[in-house]
Amino acid sequence: MAVGLVIALVAAGGITWLVARPAPPSSKLLVGAYYYLWYPENLAQGTLRAQLVPAQAPPAALMNSQSPATAERDITNARRVGIDFFALDWWPSAPGTPGRLYQSDEAMADFLKAKNLDRIKFAMFYETWNLGFVAPREALPVTPAKEREFDGDMVYFARHYFSNPSYLRIDGRPVVFLYLTRTMTGDVAGMMQGARSTLEARGYGDPFFIGDEVYWRVTPVHPTKTSPVLTTAPQVARIEQFDAVTAYTLYYGDPIPSLGPTKAFIGYPGTTDVVNDEIGLWRRYRQATDNRVPVIPVVSPGFNDRGVRLAINHPAQPRQWLPGDGPASTLDHLFTQMAVPSVDPALPMIMVTAWNEWNEDTGVEPIPGTPTSRDDSPSGDAYTQGYTYGGEGMAAVDTLRRDIAAADRAHPWTA
Repeated sequence: MAVGLVIALVAAGGITWLVARPAPPSSKLLVGAYYYLWYPENLAQGTLRAQLVPAQAPPAALMNSQSPATAERDITNARRVGIDFFALDWWPSAPGTPGRLYQSDEAMADFLKAKNLDRIKFAMFYETWNLGFVAPREALPVTPAKEREFDGDMVYFARHYFSNPSYLRIDGRPVVFLYLTRTMTGDVAGMMQGARSTLEARGYGDPFFIGDEVYWRVTPVHPTKTSPVLTTAPQVARIEQFDAVTAYTLYYGDPIPSLGPTKAFIGYPGTTDVVNDEIGLWRRYRQATDNRVPVIPVVSPGFNDRGVRLAINHPAQPRQWLPGDGPASTLDHLFTQMAVPSVDPALPMIMVTAWNEWNEDTGVEPIPGTPTSRDDSPSGDAYTQGYTYGGEGMAAVDTLRRDIAAADRAHPWTA
């Protein structure tokens, strides 16, 4: 990736946004971040930040997805910290509203108009929920109709995006991330093999599919009336349909007693076994296929979806590792203590969830605000659960910059 020269700083909303400086060369460790193109519309779904006191919802002006300037700013900031690519979320239909665009082609087109697009790579992040999802059983049954729909969506990607010079490729193959493959049931092998055959027959080659398989609980690929609805066992038959597997997030907010000890890491992460348990999970998934399928670790700065799902009462995972720690300390500890030791030498990559996801408050992009633990609920802490949010500024991106650089200095990653 070429080194670019940028020349200015812009202040907005209390944050100095880096829009100009030399871009670092590509790291040997490949670092990607999930990126959303559904703003400002999706802010209306609810965010923690909108409930804080004093009010500090993410400014719509900073979240306008249908703006090449937004993409240019985000690309510059991401490259500054060593993020090599964005996985761009793509969900064509709104839930419950068939036929209505949810992820607009206009937003994707505007992202691709960024003048500095050549400084970063991108890959498509496909929302398999678009094919249909049975919530009570956490299942997405594969049917011939869904296979045809999936084939069509992959052909659409190939026609519109694979040929872009900035499209991410591994070993020359275009990369596609697939969300929640861990819920797919039935003939998953037929679905994936069919898509590969369809694309190859049209001259688009064989994509490098990365499945979202790693989690504390998954859906059996062939459930029966007597089998458990969910299981802790890696589903090898499904995993082997992908070129690599990862997790979108390892946050766990729904304890299920039948699955044994809970993985709902309640409280400050530094008081839990989250690091050892997550390292063990990555290792378990690698061993499940005798290291045949690479496993990609993922980190988040925290998790709090109470702004959009308060009634579900998921516990917040704070951004502070321990009381009094900085606003990016959870990210720092998870990256250095969990993700780096878990990098698979067969595919040295780490994913960040996410660059700009604010409904679940996993964003790492710079965001203005004032530190507070108060919210506008009657109790004053229903949304924050007493943890501090707001005013993080550049903390997360600066932490990533240091941690990525340190990882590259310390480890002989496979080129």
